[in-house]
Amino acid sequence: MKKIVIAIGLLYIISSGCKKDYLDINDNPNNPDNASPELVLPNALNVTAGRQINTYTFISGWMGQWAISGSYAPSNSNFTTYRQTTDFGNAIWTNIYNNLEDYEYTRSTAHDQSKPFFEGAAMIMKSYEYQQLIDMFGNIPYTQSLQNVDAILPTYDDASSVYEDLVKKIDTGISLIKVSGGQGASASSDIMFSGDVTSWVQFANTLKLRILMRQSEVKADYVKSAIAVIMQEGSGFLNVDANVNPGYQNATGKQNPFWSLNYNTSNTYINDFWRASQFGIDFYNTNDENSTTYDPRGREVYGATPGDDTLWQGNDLGAQGFVGGASSIFGPGVLQSVSQPATILTAAESYFLQAEAVARGWLSGDGTAQDLYHQGITESFRYYNVDNYESAAADYYNNTANSKVYWGSGLSLTSELNLIVAQKWAAENTATPFEEWCDYRRLPTLPFNKSIPLSKSTNVDELAVPLRILYPTSEYASNSTNVKAQNQGSDAHHTDKIFWMP
Repeated sequence: MKKIVIAIGLLYIISSGCKKDYLDINDNPNNPDNASPELVLPNALNVTAGRQINTYTFISGWMGQWAISGSYAPSNSNFTTYRQTTDFGNAIWTNIYNNLEDYEYTRSTAHDQSKPFFEGAAMIMKSYEYQQLIDMFGNIPYTQSLQNVDAILPTYDDASSVYEDLVKKIDTGISLIKVSGGQGASASSDIMFSGDVTSWVQFANTLKLRILMRQSEVKADYVKSAIAVIMQEGSGFLNVDANVNPGYQNATGKQNPFWSLNYNTSNTYINDFWRASQFGIDFYNTNDENSTTYDPRGREVYGATPGDDTLWQGNDLGAQGFVGGASSIFGPGVLQSVSQPATILTAAESYFLQAEAVARGWLSGDGTAQDLYHQGITESFRYYNVDNYESAAADYYNNTANSKVYWGSGLSLTSELNLIVAQKWAAENTATPFEEWCDYRRLPTLPFNKSIPLSKSTNVDELAVPLRILYPTSEYASNSTNVKAQNQGSDAHHTDKIFWMP
């Protein structure tokens, strides 16, 4: 008998971002007697990283990367029908604000204890988290958030204004980290960069670039001038992955979060729900009608179909499981080991962001847009552990017959952006899918974005990928007046735009 999926909330239960386990140092991280910034920061980073894959599984479905396996009847599930209630994003909202409380505790305690490295890192990560909240929900509590009894009913701030303030907060974080010289940080207290100042500043600059490029279609002059400030700072952008690893190991509650979604501690594959999308398999197999070989990343992102190691086959989101259970599992490039790090931001994304900024004429000095595009592809091949990744990537992007990949001369800006976004999709598949949803909404007219398939569910009310997530039940219960002031009560709809959308 087919299994019926009732609510997307069931998926969140398995997310490491929605639970607290062995990385929780204490029961009350807001009590300064119990925890220092050195203890709270690594747990906060781990929660942030775990959310990027395990909590955003529905986005991987919307973006044509994953689909529900043939063992389930998916047509009525929330994410395949695009239906939303205020319960849909409740767990995400709660988790991110809880995560923000840990970062704010780290920041304030580090400030009181004169530990500028931890104060700066926490400020940067708060900007990372607030951006995701805005990108999902729109206006959010910001200036009055995280104040406990001082602001029990926080008002909502204009999302565009918050975005501008996030850039300023990152600048302050950069200054603090540079002043600190990394003093007091170690591999155990900083599970992302082990106290490396340059890497943290480059990460912060890349995050700023992400925030700025999100506004490319609505605030071009502001974005251009703000990018110039990054260039004046001079440290550049990430050229390594921003990964975290607190010491993942093969024990319950201690595995890499994506590994634990797919394997138990007996090394048995247990993910019977999410499998490969046929759109994703087709992208890697037939990325160009003139190409004679498949994109090698496809065999790393998607594994063979169970029982037939020669078959790569996916499902379509919302389809009635016509493939049965014979759909491809996740591959060795994304499931390398139980102790593999978890990703917060990839080097590939860094290069693609730079490539777009250069193509638009907003960034200079770090190579041509074509060079940065090629480097982004190369970093993607490395990330997925493709054999001889540098030469394999060069063969891939230098193939003049492959018009969907090859960056020739005389391309229009639209064609260049289409190449960048398509390869960014390929590079972020099962890494940081949230970014693909944002590009899909930011640049909806690009040919690649228009090619991403919509759900085939017969129960769709409106056939359109949601542009936002509704404000959560918890806000209507505890902060009713302020959330209703956003005009998102009974009139709320998932096609309401975020401010940076054209």
